[in-house]
Amino acid sequence: MKKFTLLIFASILLFADTFAQEYREVSGIYAGGHIRRGRPGTITKLRQSGFTYLILFNVNVEADGTLTTDGETICKDGEYVFNQTQPYYQEDIKDLKTEPTSITRIEICIGGWGNGSYGNIRSLVNSQGTGATSILYKNFKALKQAVPEIDAVNNDTEQDYDITTAAKFHIMMYNLGYKTTFAPYTNMSYWTGLNDQIRKSRPKAVDRAMIQCYDGGAGNLNNVGSWNFTGVKERHPGLLDYSNDWSVERNLAQFQAWKDEGVATGGFVWLFNDGYDENWDMNGWASGLNRIFGAVTVPEEQVAVRCYSEKNYNGYCVALPEGKFTQPDLAVYGLKAQDLSSIELVDNFYQVKLYKSVNCTGSYTLRRASAKTLSIDNQVCSILIEPNPTGLSEASEASETSETIYNLAGQRLKKMQRGINIVDGKKILR
Repeated sequence: MKKFTLLIFASILLFADTFAQEYREVSGIYAGGHIRRGRPGTITKLRQSGFTYLILFNVNVEADGTLTTDGETICKDGEYVFNQTQPYYQEDIKDLKTEPTSITRIEICIGGWGNGSYGNIRSLVNSQGTGATSILYKNFKALKQAVPEIDAVNNDTEQDYDITTAAKFHIMMYNLGYKTTFAPYTNMSYWTGLNDQIRKSRPKAVDRAMIQCYDGGAGNLNNVGSWNFTGVKERHPGLLDYSNDWSVERNLAQFQAWKDEGVATGGFVWLFNDGYDENWDMNGWASGLNRIFGAVTVPEEQVAVRCYSEKNYNGYCVALPEGKFTQPDLAVYGLKAQDLSSIELVDNFYQVKLYKSVNCTGSYTLRRASAKTLSIDNQVCSILIEPNPTGLSEASEASETSETIYNLAGQRLKKMQRGINIVDGKKILR
């Protein structure tokens, strides 16, 4: 989770308090070898997309326990060797989580249609176990040490369904520092049984179920709510970014329907994996998912500005507190880049700087009052919201500055017209 901390400074009441807003991982995307073939542009695009978690597709487990992807070896005989063919991989994965970015969690996927990894895992577990001397333990430990940014393993087995050995494998992975997520499309009894078996000794190992609602899992479109796993609170259905003839709007409408039905807490997209993907609207997908499922919720007393996607305060609305918001930050809050058309300031205590750049750099348009339409309509990619040093709106002729009174929880209680100026807290993005 990301956390935002408010530091409150006052010239009269010299106190400071902090609170935290949870940054929920509600929007995910699978990414294949294209992120390596198209680097570094693909890395930048993912960081700026707004997706809060990323699943690297795919890590294969060969018959001898070697870890491979796209015909290249990742780990062999307990050593990380991927740097011999992919010298930038470790740096790129680290960069995916480096600010400014929206990505807070990275997973590796094992499995997929026609993939025999879990059959190989079954044989290796039966012959060697999962202890420190087993090849599975050695290779996945080497991967974790080389790429510590990998947080979890995504189980996408679509054959070789064996609960006993799969449970032992995921318990081993949890001991190595990898959580587990499921990506089922059929065989519900296997998945619920696997979850129950893992939970017997590692109740926190599995923390998300990702229901495939496309291709072979298309029948799950109307049955997402039937996938229930003891102790697993996060249930994310997934749709395609291609081949289903659905627009982004229609896809998001389906996610909204799942949210309204109470069967989904987030969603994911399949798949970012070729040159075509350079043209699809990743930021639109991600910001929409974050808006629907509430990646960040701003308490009413902390709202500084309301952003609207259409003129005259119409369209969807995203509330923002005081702070600096890069393009990925805005997407996490639910505002798509170049989608801002009108803004509403809660009062003249705040001013807003609107940037065309993605990182609040370069020239900007300054607003100290609400606007039904903006001079840079549909051009804003980043926003800075800060105290108005004058305390006046653009149309105000008042001569006094504003003082804002807070309680110890950092909640703004009221404003007074006083001659003493209090500098409001700054939201610091970590």
